[in-house]
Amino acid sequence: MNKNPIFCAIDTSDIEIATNLISKLKPHIGGIKLGLEFFTSCGISGCHTLKEFGLPLFIDLKLYDIPNTVVSALRGIFALEPEYTTLHISGGSSMLKSSVDLKHEIHSKTNLLGVTILTSFDDSTIKELGFGSSVKHSIDQLTSIAHESGLDGIVCSPQEVSSIKETYKNKLKLIVPGIRSKNSIDDDQKRTLSAKEAIIAGADIIIVGRPITKAKDPAKAAEDLLQEIM
Repeated sequence: MNKNPIFCAIDTSDIEIATNLISKLKPHIGGIKLGLEFFTSCGISGCHTLKEFGLPLFIDLKLYDIPNTVVSALRGIFALEPEYTTLHISGGSSMLKSSVDLKHEIHSKTNLLGVTILTSFDDSTIKELGFGSSVKHSIDQLTSIAHESGLDGIVCSPQEVSSIKETYKNKLKLIVPGIRSKNSIDDDQKRTLSAKEAIIAGADIIIVGRPITKAKDPAKAAEDLLQEIM
């Protein structure tokens, strides 16, 4: 493992809390993931503020709309030069291919990631929504669409990493949320594994939020997590 694969999810609407956290975590993490909670409050200026820490950014807005709207939104995201950004694969191949075309057109180095099935979903949720017979069936189909559309990688739960890695080798980067420690309390994440289990299975990047940010000592929690997977 040459690079630190831990991206910390900064889920806060307060820029001061975010900057204080990152200043403590910077030596122990490989990047920063910013999602809807941060973006809708702190916006582009907040992203620029955290970019000053010199860590790779993952702008995780899970875009899902008609192709023209998504492409327009991506122009603004690409201007931030994040390492990663996300699209919902279920937006369809036309949306995905238009996004890939824009990336090539402007020579962006940002990795376009397709979101498969949220880690808060299980088979009962899939059945409720009519997506398919199971989480696995849906993820297999969505991963195939992502690969054929030219995306750089996918976001999937740690429980799917091994089988996807076996099928696609290194053709897709695997970015993996749903990382929990043995001491984690139950929450809305259902398909989880430990950080070490996810890395062994083949995850390229692991997304860790509450096990670090809600710890009594976030810096120590991040340091311990890095030691666990090295």
